[in-house]
Amino acid sequence: MTFSDSHCHLVRDGTQAEELAKAVEQARAKGVELIVSMAMTLETSTSNVRISQSYHGVLAAIGIHPWNAVPPTDELRRELRQLAEREDVVAIGEIGLDYARNPETKEIQKELLRFELSLARETGLPLSMHCRDAHQDMMDILGQEMSPDIKGSVHGFSGDRTVLKDWLDMGFCISIGGKRGAPDEVSALPEIVTDIPLDRLVTESEGANGPSGVVSVAETLASIRGITVEQIADATTANLKRFLKL
Repeated sequence: MTFSDSHCHLVRDGTQAEELAKAVEQARAKGVELIVSMAMTLETSTSNVRISQSYHGVLAAIGIHPWNAVPPTDELRRELRQLAEREDVVAIGEIGLDYARNPETKEIQKELLRFELSLARETGLPLSMHCRDAHQDMMDILGQEMSPDIKGSVHGFSGDRTVLKDWLDMGFCISIGGKRGAPDEVSALPEIVTDIPLDRLVTESEGANGPSGVVSVAETLASIRGITVEQIADATTANLKRFLKL
């Protein structure tokens, strides 16, 4: 039985080396063998590449979170493109749109997202998407910018059936978990959880409780769906490996 964390933030402002090592060690002790560390900024993108070289099973994503959206200058495009072309990098994320927190940067977010999606087309890297209060704009942009061979996941999913169908129709996996004690958030989505095809489901910790938190997420998903934890763990890990092309 192998667990996986499709979306966490091992590197944040102020993260100490000891904290990082402890989080990875705790995750391994619980059987979490695959961890994708998401970026928030250019700096954390670079840090993710570094830690992926130091810890087996920790994989690097690069990108700029919509909370930190800045205009994609020529220099920024160059630096992100260089990172995206590294063999250490397995995904572009966390990227997307968030109009709830930063409505004043809508246009900058959209411009940055379009560039990051162009990186996915150029490199073939999958995506980890963040979307909050911006669903229709997200679907419009993805419809214009995505190519059929680009895959990915929408993280921390909490939408309704209509939103779920839109993401599934786009070919995305659905990442379930959350930052406020993931099992409680999963339990609040029983109908959605049962509607997600098992071959499109992945688990995440978001990093608040460390990657080991995905074990509790998997246990809650198994209870809701009426299958074993082993089935959830093995299926979600296989799905993650598939869309990361591992």
